[in-house]
Amino acid sequence: MWSIIPATAILLAQAQPTAEKWCFERGQGGAQLCEATQTACNDLLKINTEIATGPCLRVEPRVEQSGSTAPPTSSDKQTPIKGKPGDH
Repeated sequence: MWSIIPATAILLAQAQPTAEKWCFERGQGGAQLCEATQTACNDLLKINTEIATGPCLRVEPRVEQSGSTAPPTSSDKQTPIKGKPGDH
């Protein structure tokens, strides 16, 4: 029975909605520094003024989707079927 408790705790933690974050851009190809609150983000921004390229902004959590997010390959694309010449 005790072995079920850790597994249950992990499942419950994964089911919780992800909270919003507050982030600022570091100016390194889209890299960001983030904190859980705006106050904490602003405090982090104050000590990193030399690398910050913008203010703290609220970032919505990303919604994870199952399945592939890759664009379809050329073999996955459907092309219209043309009739035989003279079928017009």
